[in-house]
Amino acid sequence: MRTSFKSLLFLFVALVMTGMFSACSEGEDLPNGGKPMVNYIRVTRPAASDSLITKAGQGAMIAIVGENLGNARELWINDQQASLSPTLITNNSIITRVPSNIPTEITNKMKIIFANGEELVHDFTVDISEPRIDRMLSEYVNSGDVATIVGDFFYEPLKVTFTGGAEGEIVSIKDNKTLEVRVPEGAQPGPITVTSNFGATESDFWFRDNRNIIAAFEDTNFDGWWHGKDFVVSSDPEIPAISGKFLRSNKDLGAWAWYEMWVGNGGTIKTGTSNIPADAFANPGKYSLKFELNTLQSLQGAELHMYMGANMASEREKINYNWKPNIDTKGEWQTVIIPWEDFLKGNTTLKYNPAGYEVSFHFSGASPVKAMFGLDNIRVVPN
Repeated sequence: MRTSFKSLLFLFVALVMTGMFSACSEGEDLPNGGKPMVNYIRVTRPAASDSLITKAGQGAMIAIVGENLGNARELWINDQQASLSPTLITNNSIITRVPSNIPTEITNKMKIIFANGEELVHDFTVDISEPRIDRMLSEYVNSGDVATIVGDFFYEPLKVTFTGGAEGEIVSIKDNKTLEVRVPEGAQPGPITVTSNFGATESDFWFRDNRNIIAAFEDTNFDGWWHGKDFVVSSDPEIPAISGKFLRSNKDLGAWAWYEMWVGNGGTIKTGTSNIPADAFANPGKYSLKFELNTLQSLQGAELHMYMGANMASEREKINYNWKPNIDTKGEWQTVIIPWEDFLKGNTTLKYNPAGYEVSFHFSGASPVKAMFGLDNIRVVPN
């Protein structure tokens, strides 16, 4: 019996030792001794598959290439967990997307957690976008009132600075794409700047844009005006002023009515329109015709014929830009933007003249329309 027991013990020890040597041999055969490692990270687009990266934008698909990665169970970038699919994990690669959520703690590290609890950390930066500013709902807003900025990547905390250095109070942020800010005292005409933890962006447009104004309706001399002077008001019970006087229309128009809203062939009309720069004619694609509009009724079906040129009386019926607004601002001021090159395509005879132009902005169309609105600050400005 003693001999038999010794034989069994010897056999057990031999088997254990064999297993140990085998395990060591297998580990030695694996790259990096069987330890997980990351060699590099690349993009997944076939055309750029040889492009190695150390950072990527939110939501970007990446391939992590290395050794012994097959048992990966979790992947974190900063403090955000990336999604892992078993079908996209091999021993030599992991394909995943950079998390779209904004990290609260930025480490610029990628961490892979494996089935045995082991962790592998690798340097990697998420290229989080700085704020993008597309437009303001209205470029003219009174101090103390709320302005709406439309864009993207409005990640808190945010700061909105107006020209002159005054900082606005953040009122709300919706879906990181719409930002409401209270306009501070001291805000001056010029670009606005939105700043986040990931960068600062200055707007291309100007807040309270006072460049190249062709009609601010502040006139006291109406020489050369045919129509429009009777519609200019400094205040109104239904529409608040945003920049001094404005044009207030209150017309119930039938089909094919002819309503001359702003018309003239000289005087202050020519003086105002002389502010359009020569570059707007040389490079029309770089400019826009803008104005602020506040409607009390929908302008659906309206046709506002906009003429500008040298022979208004004889040309305006056939030569004009026909604006079909189909807009209802519901009692709020909004900035209307019309590409200047489109305006020029309608006004085929309009050529640069530093002395200014004759004008006819008149309504006429097949549909009845309630032309009840305020309008201000007509201008031709860079995009």
